[in-house]
Amino acid sequence: MKTRRRHQRFVRRLETEFVADGRRYRAISSNFSRYGLFVRTNRAFIPGTKLDIVIHLPNGASAQLKGLVRCAIKTPALSPKNGMGIELISRDSNYISFIKDFDPSETDDASPAAAPQASHAGHAAEPDHTATPEFVILACKECGAKNKVRSERLSHGHTCGRCGAPISPSR
Repeated sequence: MKTRRRHQRFVRRLETEFVADGRRYRAISSNFSRYGLFVRTNRAFIPGTKLDIVIHLPNGASAQLKGLVRCAIKTPALSPKNGMGIELISRDSNYISFIKDFDPSETDDASPAAAPQASHAGHAAEPDHTATPEFVILACKECGAKNKVRSERLSHGHTCGRCGAPISPSR
């Protein structure tokens, strides 16, 4: 079974603070890996947003991280699925020590750029050529709000993020 994950995930629920666009937010981080984490929040930002992150670790220390939002999940109801997948672009020694508790093979290199790429069946790792998804802005006919939708998902049913009315591309 092929997995999309490059690094093993470790489930822990830790208090987290993050700063985006000059504003501070509080949330819960629900799982961690060497170079990523998932932050449970109703304030998910669009992919590509840079975040400054502080994680309050179980030993009382705090980890200072920087990351990029890679995916944002927002469901209509309050749900533990709401949140953001974050790719870490810098890690501090406290975070590395925290990850070492779960994965003794973790290196002390704080830079994700030094991370080995996953290889499949003995083949050399290939560079990641995934393109940034293209988006379409759909205006809600009920409230006029603009909704950002991935182009490849236009055929799926969508609802307005503000009022919940069904939205579809105009033809």
